[in-house]
Amino acid sequence: MKITNTLPVLLFLLLVNACDLPHQPGPMPTDIVETEFEPGLNIMGVLRADDLQGNSFININRALTTEEIYSDSIENFSPPIEYVEVMTRSDSMTYNFGQSNVNATDWQDYNNAYFHANAGEIYELEISALGFPLLTAETTIPDFPQIDKGSWVINVDELKFDLQHHPSAYEYRIYLFFAVTVLEKVVKPGSSATIPVEWTFDAANGAPLHLSVTALDENLTRYGNSPISFIPNTYHPDGSTVAGGYGCFGSVSVTEFELN
Repeated sequence: MKITNTLPVLLFLLLVNACDLPHQPGPMPTDIVETEFEPGLNIMGVLRADDLQGNSFININRALTTEEIYSDSIENFSPPIEYVEVMTRSDSMTYNFGQSNVNATDWQDYNNAYFHANAGEIYELEISALGFPLLTAETTIPDFPQIDKGSWVINVDELKFDLQHHPSAYEYRIYLFFAVTVLEKVVKPGSSATIPVEWTFDAANGAPLHLSVTALDENLTRYGNSPISFIPNTYHPDGSTVAGGYGCFGSVSVTEFELN
């Protein structure tokens, strides 16, 4: 059994789209709360710790007024961004993120092809846009998920192992890859340092090929589990993790296990 911290591009793309991790500013609000409109940026940023550079992203749009939400056309949906910077707390290194979808009309995607997030590091985010408050946030990258090597049990329709919990992770998303399907399991850690994970599956799927374990930081966990109670135009739950704006800036670390 080969164990690496590298998630191939294909699996990364599948993971991002299949694992319910948010990767764009949130959904349209379903409940309207009477409140005074406060202009601001609305973001979804995720820093990813793995062996591939350029996997981290920050998606940006702006908060909309109630009138704009119900309008047939929205003007200037994308805010005039001056800069998007990610800085390390330990050595004050600054990484500039540039827009990759320059022709976007709804949300703007920012990344840095050379940026590599490190597990255990604290990163600070700063986004400046003309006419908007300065948006700031920070995240601590979770340690890479570890599995007790002596706990593996793999049968034709069953997989068992013990996940070693690190306090920097607030939730785990586990994905079991077969030739034509992917199974997902969400694990919420308790007080124990060891988390038993058991998985049964249809033997008709064939043998499992890969196991990916994703550790979520506090920000993504809080954002993803907060109640869907929306303030107009902010597109985000009450669990916003940024200052001077709306949305979430969080991080994940990924460990992949080849099972064949």
